[in-house]
Amino acid sequence: MKKIICFIICFLFLIPFALADYQVTNYRVDITILENGDLRIVEMFRMKGTYNGYERTVNYRNNYQGYKGDMLTSFDKNLYNGDRLTLNEVRAINYSNDTDIEEFQENGDLFTLVDEATKGDHSVYTITQTEDGQIYKIYNPSRMNKDFYIDYTLENMVINHEDVAELAMYLFSHLEENINNLEVTIHIPGNEENLRIWTHGGEDVQIEYVDEETVVLNIDSLNKEATFDFRLIFDNEIVTTNKTTEEIILDKIVELEENLDLDAINPQDEEYNQQREEAYNSVNTAQNTYNRDDYNLAFERVSNLRETDELKTELLIRLMNIEPKIERREEILKVVLTSIITIWTIGLIVILYQIYKKYNHQVTIEEFKLNKDINPFKIGYLLRKKVNNYDLASSLLYLIEKKVITFDEKRRILKKNKSSNLSASEEKIIKMFLGEKNKVTLEDIIYYSQEDFDEFLKNYSNWLNFASEEAEKENYYENLLVFKIVGIIYCVVGIFLGAFFIGQNTYYSSIVVIVLSIIFLLYFILFKKRTFDGLIEYRKYTNLKKMLVRGDISNLDNIPYYLMYANSMGCFNKFCKRLDEYETEQFRAKTIRETIVLTIKKAYEARNNAHSRYAKVKMRTK
Repeated sequence: MKKIICFIICFLFLIPFALADYQVTNYRVDITILENGDLRIVEMFRMKGTYNGYERTVNYRNNYQGYKGDMLTSFDKNLYNGDRLTLNEVRAINYSNDTDIEEFQENGDLFTLVDEATKGDHSVYTITQTEDGQIYKIYNPSRMNKDFYIDYTLENMVINHEDVAELAMYLFSHLEENINNLEVTIHIPGNEENLRIWTHGGEDVQIEYVDEETVVLNIDSLNKEATFDFRLIFDNEIVTTNKTTEEIILDKIVELEENLDLDAINPQDEEYNQQREEAYNSVNTAQNTYNRDDYNLAFERVSNLRETDELKTELLIRLMNIEPKIERREEILKVVLTSIITIWTIGLIVILYQIYKKYNHQVTIEEFKLNKDINPFKIGYLLRKKVNNYDLASSLLYLIEKKVITFDEKRRILKKNKSSNLSASEEKIIKMFLGEKNKVTLEDIIYYSQEDFDEFLKNYSNWLNFASEEAEKENYYENLLVFKIVGIIYCVVGIFLGAFFIGQNTYYSSIVVIVLSIIFLLYFILFKKRTFDGLIEYRKYTNLKKMLVRGDISNLDNIPYYLMYANSMGCFNKFCKRLDEYETEQFRAKTIRETIVLTIKKAYEARNNAHSRYAKVKMRTK
């Protein structure tokens, strides 16, 4: 029972909040036209009900955009824009119809501008900038029992014609709620002769000309869905502004206003009205951008308008004037883009020439003499810029030929001999295959690589690193890091250029640039260039390789010695087919070669199997 009573009490307590409502009961606007063409506007209003504050949107630009703007304005619509909107102050006041603005300022509570505020805050306000104006959120909750006061300035709003001055502006273009009892007072200090005003929007607007300097507008009710603007005509001598037309306009404005009918275009045909507005806006867009796609869209929308519609004729004439400018722009753009693509292509050719030009040096076989003191893995690095498994076999054969290691072909035993002056890579080979032992069989090496694969592969990796470092010291290849970075950046720029220009009437040229950029991007990542000495050595050994493959070995001495070099140069099997003798040397080289390749393969297999077993055990554990 207690729970039910508590629920009922809470429900009754919440009813006022659920039914909370508010409205604007009185709204005063005081507009003063200043000598420089600015407007000082003060708004004072009272709200009734439960609320946290008020949101006011003030626009000073683009209020007359759209085809209806042509019916409301007498000149270029942009001429009716102001230059700037400045909020002077916000206050909380005790509203009264008879109180002067100065008294509100003296007795009102000044609010503070903040970046953020939440519902329930008071005495603060925020400003949100928009493209056409500002939005003011004033935090003055109903519990404070205070009314609202806003003071702001619109700059450069007045237009000076040859005969009169004109002010046309939207007072309300966005409303959050209905306004009751709206009173707008406009002051034109110093005005003596001309004073006319026309209003648009709102029902039953009462206009009172108090004197030559003052006019008052009264509206009993302004719906929040409505907009409200006015046009005011007064003496042009009292305002100095840089917005002038030097035309006699009064009669034209009077005729426009007296014949103005905003609903003349079949108010029931909302869909067609929307088509007209879209066509008008599309033509404006095409005139601003001179873009072919915008032009085509505008032409399509204008073509869909009715033949009897005068707006269609007007817009077609504008499009006829726009098209030659679009064609001229396209021609210039095409020349510019083609020039950019051509310059980019020439730049690519220059970069390629600089980094890929070859030395003009001919090497004949008579010039070649094998340096038997160079480890074969360096020849493999010279040809491929990489050390591999076969280079390891060649290096082991090299140590055997140098008597650092003895190999017994019959018993397949490697035996370590005393030696000195070994390179780091040669010491790693001995550690990899013999370790601390003096001799070991080839079968032991294969078995060890599978049983202790981590240690073996670690030694193998160390040998690859040391061998690569020693080969790099031979200075066979140039350091091309800078060229690679420049080339990669250049190709990336080319890809972006091609993608950007692909829709700018350079389709095929853009595709070519994109394809070339992708191809040469891969090239710059992968390419290598030999030094002058490296190129000479490269040509020597490629000539030697061709000679070994052909079997043209009459000019070479100590033929078996070339077996290990043929292994690193990648022509071992073809060279062996050209040898009719030296069976022992061939057998030794083939045995070492096959054992090394098999050993490394078995080590990797053992590691992969171990990892696979570990993964399965881990899955079963989970």
